[in-house]
Amino acid sequence: MEKARKITNLISWGIVIITGLLLLQNWPDIPSSVIVHIGAGISYGSKNTLIVLFIVDIVLNVLFTLRYDIPFVRELRKTRVSSGVPEAAAIVMQIAAVIILSVFVLLAVMR
Repeated sequence: MEKARKITNLISWGIVIITGLLLLQNWPDIPSSVIVHIGAGISYGSKNTLIVLFIVDIVLNVLFTLRYDIPFVRELRKTRVSSGVPEAAAIVMQIAAVIILSVFVLLAVMR
């Protein structure tokens, strides 16, 4: 499971770095108003919101890389499931969090 964790960290940091580079490179071309929420309606916000999302992306990735146990994973560790299940759950959540936050940033960058 340690090898999977290292690969996950490499992939997630690669996604974060690529997202940051694309954000920097395309900053002048990003419209001043971007979509920040899609749900019952579409909400718009400043393009500075993309910086906040990117920072959240970095912070979450740092926490997962340092193996911070979110409550769900912590509870899994307390149960009688095999030790690989909480690790697998943490890996899936790390990749999902990085991809979701990066996609929001990249959708605005690629317009």
